[in-house]
Amino acid sequence: MMVVRTTAWRGEPADAYERWAALEARAAEELDAALERAASEIRSGGGELAARLAAIDLPVAVPPGGARAPSTPVPTRLLSAAERDRENRARLGADLRAASPGPRRRMLETIDARLRELGSGGETVQLFEYDPDAFGGDGAVAVAIGDLDTARAIGVVVPGMGTTAASIGAVTRNAANLQVAARRADPTTATATLAWIGYDAPSGRAAVAQVLTGAHARRGAAELRADLDDLARMRPDDPRVVVFGHSYGATTVATAGAGGALAGTVDAMVLLGSPGAGPVRSAAELGMPVYVARDSDDPIPRVGATDGAAQGLRRWFGVELGLGADPAAPSFGATAVDAEGPTPFGMGAHSGYLDQGSRALDTFAAILTRGGIDAR
Repeated sequence: MMVVRTTAWRGEPADAYERWAALEARAAEELDAALERAASEIRSGGGELAARLAAIDLPVAVPPGGARAPSTPVPTRLLSAAERDRENRARLGADLRAASPGPRRRMLETIDARLRELGSGGETVQLFEYDPDAFGGDGAVAVAIGDLDTARAIGVVVPGMGTTAASIGAVTRNAANLQVAARRADPTTATATLAWIGYDAPSGRAAVAQVLTGAHARRGAAELRADLDDLARMRPDDPRVVVFGHSYGATTVATAGAGGALAGTVDAMVLLGSPGAGPVRSAAELGMPVYVARDSDDPIPRVGATDGAAQGLRRWFGVELGLGADPAAPSFGATAVDAEGPTPFGMGAHSGYLDQGSRALDTFAAILTRGGIDAR
């Protein structure tokens, strides 16, 4: 029986997505008009072309100290997940004791409280990554639900726009839902899920402008590849690893896998509510099974696309606008997952792919534990 999703989506990510969706139509019209003016100047050899192209590209500056730093010095022996957890929890405790009242302390308290809540029932919970000062203070954190040292199937959940370390509650909730579904799908396979907030997702007032290009996804892709490489070296016994990218996180995941860069490290990729696949034009380029979930009531996949004059600028100058090919298009070649839900058009449809009771969740669990939809 289908369970109707009734829980409202709240907090900074929801606010960011609502602003994005509300502004999308107007922004698309204004962008198309600006591109048409630029195209006209190109055809006529206009003198202000360089300035216009610079404005369209919308580069995002990284503030000093805003990049993510290594959480610990490079060890002579790669630490296990349990060892990383102990070291990161000790650092979190020290940071909490030293923190003054303010946003940073509230973020630390949020992380600490969520770790305690997740572990209160006896579940193995590991603080795999912890860098509260990354990305200009937005923070980087990755929390495993289940034991990364012994799991035979590992699902990595990569969130989208509006996510910071303070969003750990929402991201771990999705990871926990996937973990429960995976254990239900295959009780004999030890599983773990990793809620990965390891990149600088578009957030704050500039988020709408930032998603017009894939700059954050490209930087996040490098961070994701590095962490997946760490996981592979930590687990030479080769567990199954599936990466689940939601929304702008799907763009980041696809970008990380461009040119087959994740083949051999990741066994499959699942793109949920994706606004675009970055530089990837087809699933075949990723070198692994690719699944795509799209609720037809989800408005977000529409906002990454640009056409009309934008296509002309791409042809003439290679200007990168939008977030790439639609991975749900038949021409992309991904395997479709039935993700239709009972929610009306809007952000509930966008946020609900990993909700308990969603139509797609059991399929995601089958992909994680059994290797695909046909294995259910």
